[in-house]
Amino acid sequence: MKIAIVGATGLVGRNIIKQCEQLLPKEIEYHLFASSKSAGKSLKINDQDVLVQELNSKNIKEYDIALFSAGGDRSKEFSEYFISQGSYVIDNSSAFRMQDEVPLVVYGINEDQITTTTKLIANPNCTTMGLVMALKPLHDKFNLNSITPVAYQAVSGSGTEAVNSLKKEELLDKESLLENRDTFYSRPIARNVIPLAGNLTENEYSDEEMKIVYESRKILDIPGLLVEPSNARVGVVTGHGVFCSAVFEEDVNIEEAISVLNNFEGVQYWSDTLATPLDAEDNLNVLVSRLRIGLSNTRILNFWCVSDNLLKGAALNAVQIASYLVKK
Repeated sequence: MKIAIVGATGLVGRNIIKQCEQLLPKEIEYHLFASSKSAGKSLKINDQDVLVQELNSKNIKEYDIALFSAGGDRSKEFSEYFISQGSYVIDNSSAFRMQDEVPLVVYGINEDQITTTTKLIANPNCTTMGLVMALKPLHDKFNLNSITPVAYQAVSGSGTEAVNSLKKEELLDKESLLENRDTFYSRPIARNVIPLAGNLTENEYSDEEMKIVYESRKILDIPGLLVEPSNARVGVVTGHGVFCSAVFEEDVNIEEAISVLNNFEGVQYWSDTLATPLDAEDNLNVLVSRLRIGLSNTRILNFWCVSDNLLKGAALNAVQIASYLVKK
């Protein structure tokens, strides 16, 4: 079996390689692709040096699976080349997520949407991914009606340049930070919280907020789910956290809620310790804590969830889907 990794040298791409080493058979043959700047480098996979090729149509051959993490423009331009050669394409960008014919898959929730004729599979947004993993077992038990999620997104969700910007800013004092114009975001991110993640759309919600709206409905298969999202960017390298107030059709019982969360693969409820981005970093699970029944309504459940946005939020889920395809 041959697997191509597109965008292999980026933050998510390198995590995809690590997850492939851990989750997939050792005999798989890997082919790595990146931009012309990275072409010619070598990366190790299963202790083997693999040459990074430039991503262009001439270099694309027959592969069983292609894992894309190179941005939406590259996905739109090159995914069809891989599909035409017989590859399944698992795409980490937002390019295809809302196309009706493209399954938006979270492994553990809806991988059964992948059929033998499915060649293009979309990986959800990293914030949505952690949130729906916590919501799915609760929905199955209490029937979800609406959610009000407030997300705190780490800078690694914006890529290597954002991480490097944070590290530089952490060396500055307050006055220098406020005067600094060499920032990745619109405002300094070190020692700070910016009340906007992503770009504003016509309705004054950001594109990151609207991803939660559309993607949670599609993944959970609740077309009428009411979603009131807010997203902020925080000065943390890794780990997206979400405070969520969820309203169900049935009264919520805390003990039952804890039970279904702990029995859902890929989710852990922390009762005695507050789960934080530091705990989530390099953790394969979505961590849930601060479970509370609503003050005004027993059909409301408030909770906090946090996950590694580069793992379950991106690379891990993509490779879990690949593992599912390998076993089919």
